Amino acid sequence: MRIIYGNTNEQKDITEIVERITWTGDIKQVSRKLEITIPVSSTDFFFPKVNFGLGVIEVLQMLDDNGQEVFWGYIFNQSKDNQSKTLVAYDPLVYLTKSKMSKSYKNITAEDITRSVCNHLGVIPGNIAPTRINQNLLALQQTGYETIMMAYTNASKQNGKKYMPRINKGKLDVIEKGTIVAKKELDSREDIMSSQYSESIENMINQIVITDDKGNVINYSSNTEWIKNYGLLQEIYQKEDEKDPNIVAKNMLNDIEREASVEALGYMDCMAGNAVKIRDSSTGLVGLFYIDNDTHTFENGQHTMSLGLNFENIMDEKEDKDEK
Repeated sequence: MRIIYGNTNEQKDITEIVERITWTGDIKQVSRKLEITIPVSSTDFFFPKVNFGLGVIEVLQMLDDNGQEVFWGYIFNQSKDNQSKTLVAYDPLVYLTKSKMSKSYKNITAEDITRSVCNHLGVIPGNIAPTRINQNLLALQQTGYETIMMAYTNASKQNGKKYMPRINKGKLDVIEKGTIVAKKELDSREDIMSSQYSESIENMINQIVITDDKGNVINYSSNTEWIKNYGLLQEIYQKEDEKDPNIVAKNMLNDIEREASVEALGYMDCMAGNAVKIRDSSTGLVGLFYIDNDTHTFENGQHTMSLGLNFENIMDEKEDKDEK
């Protein structure tokens, strides 16, 4: 693993002076973060010194062992004590989470809304997942990220697919979540160091009441087996124009939430938004799981990771409250 620092005046490999690297991602925080720790010395005048700044001209890049870029981002924070200096950088998606906009979209797809947001906020669009579902969307004082996710949430209600944005080589991609599966199956006999498992019905929804705009009931969508086993947990859905209410209501049903986490040897493609195969004898976790969050740590020549796993493929849904 190599760390490259660059600004308008120079670019240098600082791997030799980096003590610890933490690379993290989360499906609900979106922008991936790189944190590096560099030892400092006030007494050793021969100790290497690098002066860092903040902002768009101050860049950290991480390359894998094959020289392929896995992170490129801007330094947002730096702190220092008597033993070390810590730098925190975020990939360009951070600007979509911090910059707000207001715009009305009519009869347009989520993918075209995304390209419009990119153009408006100065982000380069890359491979944008197609939905081919036209919609109307009113984004008032929403961040660019919220606007994109409102559009893809509307599409997801109709096609059942899950989406998330991701920076890839400086460009914004929108991927269909869970379709990329990590190459290595994690096995408790080889890779997994510890694991945990939990399940809950706190957020279960097993019946949807479909109403018209006057509150009159026009239909139901339910899972009778869930109601029998766990009791009635009901939500109301008001029919929206240009959406099939039965499809939307069916997609609103929410099963038992099962979550797990593992600590394991690190693999670069185990990242939020991807899926991973697990075979763990201690918890009985076997099968394909969706990665909600990941923390990769590089220290003392070791690469380890902590993964938050989900049994269901979920997305960071953002509701278009103004849509009728």
